[in-house]
Amino acid sequence: MNNFLGFENEYLKIKVDTLFGGKIVEIVDKKNNVNWVWFDSDKYSKFKPIQFSDYDSQWIGGYEELFPNDKIETINDKIAPDHGELWTSEWDIVDKSKYSVDLACKGYFSNSKVKKTISIDQNKVTVNYDINEINLDYFLFKLHLALPISNHKVIFKYDYFKKVDKNFGNIVSSDKLNDFLSSVKPNQNRNDFVYFYGVDGKIKVTNENNDMCVFEYDKSTLPYFWIFQSRGGWNNLNVNVLEPCNSGMKDLEEAIKQNKIFLPKSQNYKTWYTIEVS
Repeated sequence: MNNFLGFENEYLKIKVDTLFGGKIVEIVDKKNNVNWVWFDSDKYSKFKPIQFSDYDSQWIGGYEELFPNDKIETINDKIAPDHGELWTSEWDIVDKSKYSVDLACKGYFSNSKVKKTISIDQNKVTVNYDINEINLDYFLFKLHLALPISNHKVIFKYDYFKKVDKNFGNIVSSDKLNDFLSSVKPNQNRNDFVYFYGVDGKIKVTNENNDMCVFEYDKSTLPYFWIFQSRGGWNNLNVNVLEPCNSGMKDLEEAIKQNKIFLPKSQNYKTWYTIEVS
């Protein structure tokens, strides 16, 4: 059982889980009958995460956000929760119309005030974020957009890439992506995790039937792009996670040392992304 919030128009049908994460759990292209979100609805009845709990063992997908960190690390002399605080948080419905919803929550770790607006207009979904009262020395904000593996391709421009961990993954080598972005097929017992640098903020994904969705995002506030991919090789899951991010590395202190992080000059952070189907 679930109590997902849903709305739709002629082109799209979407569902949002406000109880955990305020995340999108379904985006259906009605014309082509394609759902562009990977979400394990069968496990949702047992999905009851608590604050500071382990992420990987509970993860069931959706279009989430990570804030103020990814890996467990110390921020402002406190141990931050695994994959941040938003995924376990219940979100309040501030306002709702036929084609949009305004959500809000207060971070249990950061005490930041987080606002999110999800709306649809014809064949496009738009998500806007506004985070206030960020009293942190530094932070990560990352989109975590889980797509189903469907013999698809991911197409975008980039300058160079780097494996997140040279000892993790069996698709990408140190100097070759191989088929990481093309012929993304399920059940190959393969997985990998890659940082991309110099991305232009526009990501095209085509599936096996040549249906397409296009992600665009604010590359000034999300200048880095990561992809985590499991073709049955990680926890037997078939999922491709697109991750525009304000940091070029999981380790935030190291990202600061290497000048691979965007941080606003004020205590306010705003960003956005869209997905358009065709």
